[in-house]
Amino acid sequence: MNKPVTNLIHGARRVRSSGMLSAEKERALICAWQAYGDRRARDYLIHAFAPLAASVAKRLKLGAGEADPDLMQQAQIGLMKAADRFDPDRGFRFSTYAVWWARAEVQDFMRANTSAVRRPNSALTRAAAAQIAAIDAEVAADPGMDQAVADMKLADALGVDLQQAASLREQVTGVDISLNAHVQGSDGMDRMALLADPSSIDGPAALRKLETAGLRKVLAAALNTLPDRERDIIIATQVTDPPATLQDLGTRYGISRERVRQLRERGFERLRAALRQRDLGLESFL
Repeated sequence: MNKPVTNLIHGARRVRSSGMLSAEKERALICAWQAYGDRRARDYLIHAFAPLAASVAKRLKLGAGEADPDLMQQAQIGLMKAADRFDPDRGFRFSTYAVWWARAEVQDFMRANTSAVRRPNSALTRAAAAQIAAIDAEVAADPGMDQAVADMKLADALGVDLQQAASLREQVTGVDISLNAHVQGSDGMDRMALLADPSSIDGPAALRKLETAGLRKVLAAALNTLPDRERDIIIATQVTDPPATLQDLGTRYGISRERVRQLRERGFERLRAALRQRDLGLESFL
């Protein structure tokens, strides 16, 4: 991964290019930088491993397409930090060490810039971000795992209770909502109007009660637009405490667990469409 140019012969076959660094050259450049502060040696090293930084940035980028220039820059910063700290006497190649620094810099940058509000960047939130990504991938691959099981796995992995796990998930994955967004559709008041006024005689609890009541009314109306079975499955798995399992619902309706999951997902799609007509999303009810 430390070659600035990739040469191809006969399709997918790669050959060694002159830009690739040998272990001896790599060691000499690192020693020149760390021992003597030779910036040209450091720059030569970083340039040689630029494809590694590009690969990390593109792999971590959300969605398809080329890597974001900001992510590329952060990956390059990771390479520079790796050059400062790498110990060639351990017998490993620089790329093995540098890829971790490049990935860490890109992930930290993405966490710090996913929201207009600065979010916590503690060791616990970083661990939560990694665990949430792994568990969500597991949920997507296993139709039988519902959100309740995923939340318990997250709490166990982080060593926290369910309430704190839910709070961490909200901090890591929560989305920004405009204060000008309407609370009850396009004809309702916006969120700015519901902010507590310190000079007002009304307490914030009354405002929260007003907003919650309005959202519940909108959600109930949207749920009533769903077919009966899809509505009952969503309520049983998302509202009822404790939530019903897919297996229990499959037994109740005489269908497979996978069919229950499909009905629930289709119900969610109908629910999202109904809420979009009111300029709302499911995140409005979190």
